[in-house]
Amino acid sequence: MKTATFPLPNYSEYANKSPVELVEMFLDSNIYWKNPENPNITLGELRCFIAILILSGYNNLPGKNFYWDSGADMGKQMVKETMRRDRFRQIMRFLHCANNSKPDANDKLWKLRPLIDMLQENFSKHFKPSEHLNYDESMVKYYGRHSRKQFIRGKPIRFGYKVWCLNAANSYLVNFDILSRA
Repeated sequence: MKTATFPLPNYSEYANKSPVELVEMFLDSNIYWKNPENPNITLGELRCFIAILILSGYNNLPGKNFYWDSGADMGKQMVKETMRRDRFRQIMRFLHCANNSKPDANDKLWKLRPLIDMLQENFSKHFKPSEHLNYDESMVKYYGRHSRKQFIRGKPIRFGYKVWCLNAANSYLVNFDILSRA
């Protein structure tokens, strides 16, 4: 398999943790790996995985599996050359941001809270002030079951999480708050 060049952002800019700490934070293989063998995810694989997720955010296909499709209208050669589909699924299945044995009953987003806190801290830290800011609502598409999921009729994204976003004029996300229901 040949190596593809992926347009990776500088992740160290948005993380005050070392690469080893990031891998440990997002992958707790001892808790979630059901087979005796360890998934052995490298930092390079984790970066490729995140890059595929970023690509899937702005290059929408009906499902994640379509990025590895052989059809000319679906598959993405860059993704196929970067990571096998089964490896992507494996990482997706065992990637966690929090330890499931220590839930926080008061926080509906406790499984994502370490990631949310890290993003909010670093987005604000790297913000270069501009004259105009925009505070607006946004929807993050989600069809699964969750108490914070909302349905808004007549919107392009009808099911998902409502997020209040503070953006700079150049579309930089300064801060965000995932709406909680009353």
